[in-house]
Amino acid sequence: MVPKHASTLIAERGETTWHLVALGDSTPTGYGVGADHSYVQVYAGYIEEDLGVDIVVHNWATNRTQTVADWVEAVRNNEELREDLRNAEVITMWLGWHDVIPSIGIGRGGPCYERADEVDLDCLGEVTKPMQEGYAKLLSEIVSLASPDETLILIADVAIPSLFIARWKEYGTLDVLKRHAYEVWRDYIIQAASKHNVHVVHTYEALNGPNGDQEMPPEYMQSDGLHFNEHGHRRIADIHRKVGYKYSR
Repeated sequence: MVPKHASTLIAERGETTWHLVALGDSTPTGYGVGADHSYVQVYAGYIEEDLGVDIVVHNWATNRTQTVADWVEAVRNNEELREDLRNAEVITMWLGWHDVIPSIGIGRGGPCYERADEVDLDCLGEVTKPMQEGYAKLLSEIVSLASPDETLILIADVAIPSLFIARWKEYGTLDVLKRHAYEVWRDYIIQAASKHNVHVVHTYEALNGPNGDQEMPPEYMQSDGLHFNEHGHRRIADIHRKVGYKYSR
């Protein structure tokens, strides 16, 4: 079977209003720029332009430290969120760093990376390994509420903030941390997305380069090196838009 294009379903149903549900961390909240300028809102505007529907945004993202496992529990137990997901035509997700940052610090400083020249890989493994099951459970819960046959479900691979790349290069730990503090759970995102017919939004190569070793362009970043400015959020929305509007099965 060839997956339907969203415009086909819109024509069949005569829909004029869509609902977009966003899950994730400080990036989809629009930290530092405001929710109205976050990539979620910009992407919603693109959908309106491209498909001719009005978008109602339900942004559940949070600046609190909420892990992938925490999101699983939220989707399982928060009836308001579950209802939003059932009614969604589009679901976006940007999450993962909240699991890892407490263990590596901002640049360094967490229990798995206390010294600039020493990374505790066993410690990192204890942090990242549960994320494999976490992503699988999260996407399983979501597709049980919103079918990929008629819902555009997108999860971003989120990329590495510029501050991390710069510090890891400075300390000579880029290669090991790029792999063990990031790429390992990026792989889990891709595996879970493939299993559950969810689109992956490939922000990593677009923002960190083909080898994942480049700082995000400075014109996209706030001064903290962690969060996107308005131009950066528009770039993220552009990458989401390029996924297109075909359902994933």
